[in-house]
Amino acid sequence: MKKTLVILAVLLTALAVAGCASKPSAPPPTPTNTPPFEILQHKGTTLGVVNPPAWIEASLMGPKAVEKLPDYQGKFVVVVDVTGKDLEGTSLAAQRLNADTEIARYLSLRVKDTFAGAQVGDKDKIETYMERVVKSVSEIKFAGFQRAADWWVQIRWYKPDGKKTWDRDEFRVLQLYTVDKEVLQKQLEGVLKGEQAAEPKTPEKERAMQAVQQAFYEGF
Repeated sequence: MKKTLVILAVLLTALAVAGCASKPSAPPPTPTNTPPFEILQHKGTTLGVVNPPAWIEASLMGPKAVEKLPDYQGKFVVVVDVTGKDLEGTSLAAQRLNADTEIARYLSLRVKDTFAGAQVGDKDKIETYMERVVKSVSEIKFAGFQRAADWWVQIRWYKPDGKKTWDRDEFRVLQLYTVDKEVLQKQLEGVLKGEQAAEPKTPEKERAMQAVQQAFYEGF
């Protein structure tokens, strides 16, 4: 069990972003220099489950890594997590979380990143179009998402002095939401086309918007 907890501690490094129970944290960043910590317990501890679920590990690499798992083929996923000082309060905050709002917020970030990475010409000519798409996505209530799983973990943090000085304990509650790819794509295409119709027309802009839309799901 101790060995398993150590492994889980390493896997969850990227999830360790300070926050409060009232606000879900942002999507996990790429692991950097993280202060020393240890996993005190997790959902599997109380349930007699030794190994963490595969999506916990994969989520550290981003949603695309989760989507490559056999259980989530053909799905888009969103992982929402909440941080707090005790399990009861953090769990309650997670229960009260507006999943629709968090899903839209997360998808808007993913759309923004997709636009930023799109390798198409004249992209600078449609900046306002892309900004409107991102804003629209952040405000939509997307249909079809279901909570597929959840998990919690308690982490003890130490100050960066060789794991000698206690800093804080925190709980994190993670929720995994999934939707069929074709269901989400249809909704996103509605936003892409809708904002295109509202954009002032020029041949250059039309070509750029078409190119971005054609390449959109390659990066999404």
